Amino acid sequence: MAILLVIALWKKDWVYSFACLLSIVISFLPTLLKRDYNITLPWELDLMIASTLFLHIGGGVLNAYHIIPGYDHITHLVSSVLVSFLAFVVIYILDEYWEGLHMDIYAMAFVVVIFTMAMGVVWEFLEWSIDLSFGTQEQWGLQDTMRDLLVDTIGGIIMAFGGVKLIKSGKLKEMIKDFGNQVYSSIIRQGKA
Repeated sequence: MAILLVIALWKKDWVYSFACLLSIVISFLPTLLKRDYNITLPWELDLMIASTLFLHIGGGVLNAYHIIPGYDHITHLVSSVLVSFLAFVVIYILDEYWEGLHMDIYAMAFVVVIFTMAMGVVWEFLEWSIDLSFGTQEQWGLQDTMRDLLVDTIGGIIMAFGGVKLIKSGKLKEMIKDFGNQVYSSIIRQGKA
């Protein structure tokens, strides 16, 4: 990310320079969570966050969106899988550790798909807003936007199936054990306050 920041600054691309700085901050969040709150995110989540940020920012700074056919759709798929994985983890943790939520795993999967689709819409609105504000061309037209939303939906569906499989096998519970215990401790502390 630091190299991408230098390239963006050299190109005087202020939008991607800001995006690089924001990505660097986001990349350090798992480390800060571990250091300051003793919250350990699953390494898979860490890797997904770093990969998603690198693909998006690198694609903009290095012009991969225009050079590599389908690059935009690859980044949307990776991002939607990340968003849906985050949604699945949050819903699963709430279901496991909080008395206020009890969901069937298939209902979780459905909510994850809908949430991922909604975040895809938010992303498209952000691209549209950036285009209006900075004169960029993040959106290439209606067909591109519709394909992006379709790819987002596919990513959500992939993670929904994957999430159900992870829950049934017990791998999700093992993967987020530390994070879930931290959330549980936090809920207990708030309940006693």
